[in-house]
Amino acid sequence: MKTLVRVLRLPRGPDGSSRGFDPSSARYQALCPSTISASDPVDCVDLKSEQRARSVLRERYLRSLISMVKRDVKFTMYEKVKVDAVFQASDIDILNFQVADLETPLGVQKEALIRCPDVISYSFEIDSSKM
Repeated sequence: MKTLVRVLRLPRGPDGSSRGFDPSSARYQALCPSTISASDPVDCVDLKSEQRARSVLRERYLRSLISMVKRDVKFTMYEKVKVDAVFQASDIDILNFQVADLETPLGVQKEALIRCPDVISYSFEIDSSKM
């Protein structure tokens, strides 16, 4: 039986390098509340548990990229555009996805690059019998 996997991409950080938000900014406090306040003294136990949770989420995201190779992926882009493609690779900074047989509303492209900042979400099916 196949299981559908959905992945939601978060917006880029204010620094433009997608390395995260400034924890002291009002926008960060409103959109990304953390268990650890940027202005309060940090408890070492809280910091370690949050770092552990973040590393687990990062590892899951990277494993999802590995699982997508040579699979049909449905991308939801801005302006409600939905495209289908066979995922092939990502660059090292995960700024672009290389895909094959990209099916767009305008036609099919044999090979293409999808800019990750243009992707809102993507989903693909995994074969649960291999798990």
